[in-house]
Amino acid sequence: MKYLKWLGIVIALIFTLFLITPLFLPSNFHIERSTVIEKHVSIVYKTASDMSQRTKWDPWIEMEPNAKIDVHMSQEIIGSGYSWKGDIIGEGKITIVKVIPNKEINSKIEFIAPQSMESDVIWTFQESDHNTIVTWAFEGTLSYPLEKWFGLFMDKSLGTQFERGLFNFKKLVEGQPDLTGRSSNIKEVDFKGLTAIAIKKEWPNEKLNSKILKTFSKLLRHLKANNMNITESPVVVYHASNKENHTILECAIPISEKIIESDNIKIIELSASKTIMATHFGHYNTVRTTSDALQQYISENNIEITGSRFEIYVTDPMQEPDSRKWETKVYYPIK
Repeated sequence: MKYLKWLGIVIALIFTLFLITPLFLPSNFHIERSTVIEKHVSIVYKTASDMSQRTKWDPWIEMEPNAKIDVHMSQEIIGSGYSWKGDIIGEGKITIVKVIPNKEINSKIEFIAPQSMESDVIWTFQESDHNTIVTWAFEGTLSYPLEKWFGLFMDKSLGTQFERGLFNFKKLVEGQPDLTGRSSNIKEVDFKGLTAIAIKKEWPNEKLNSKILKTFSKLLRHLKANNMNITESPVVVYHASNKENHTILECAIPISEKIIESDNIKIIELSASKTIMATHFGHYNTVRTTSDALQQYISENNIEITGSRFEIYVTDPMQEPDSRKWETKVYYPIK
């Protein structure tokens, strides 16, 4: 009997401890993990907000790839989300409820089975140098008493899954091409002018990039044949064409002294002029975003263009393999 009495006291103490301790435990939880992604913030944000990409990186879907996933997309992003149902990961859904482009994505996550619970998921994005710091957070309230006890172990038990998810997400984003690049502030500058050897020819727009590379190779061979080295950054002048979907390209390499011309290689002068200019950082395929921004600025401010757009390619890709750091100066001569 004495044994049973003490057993009853111990059980009562444990039960009391189980009920009393949660009174002093936090009623809210917050879990977060961060990583640095070597991509522009616009690409990182776009991937995170695209729920159709979720199956490619989500650590819980990775645990049960055969789970039923239904994605619903909204053109405004808000309202986009997906639902899941599986034997291992249970059942639930997540919906985007608020966004600040390139800054933050807030979602509501609802767990349906094996137990019911609602929480918030917050993604934040911070541009750092040429990279993006991404933070993935999970927060909500804890009910008394079981969830409060579980809250003591949530960071440790769920944190590894967040780390796995960010690892997958980073790999996915860094494997994507940069389709935008980034631009410096637009400003008026006085272009000093230059003398160059150039090849001028009309090409279909879809072939411009390959033709530019081949044309510069010809110009470099001409310089080598005349025992001259390239001393200034290459230039391309974009002239309008009367032929639809064509552009007249004038690829040029500045020279310090006159050299012999050939049938298709001529000496040209780019005159000193007043210009509107912006610097583009990114692959050459993305420079169009900066030239479009300049055109919009010119239109909005009623500025008169007096000549063809030209670009100066400051960075040598052979010396800098990271295309995000390639620097291109884009100019429009103005009145």
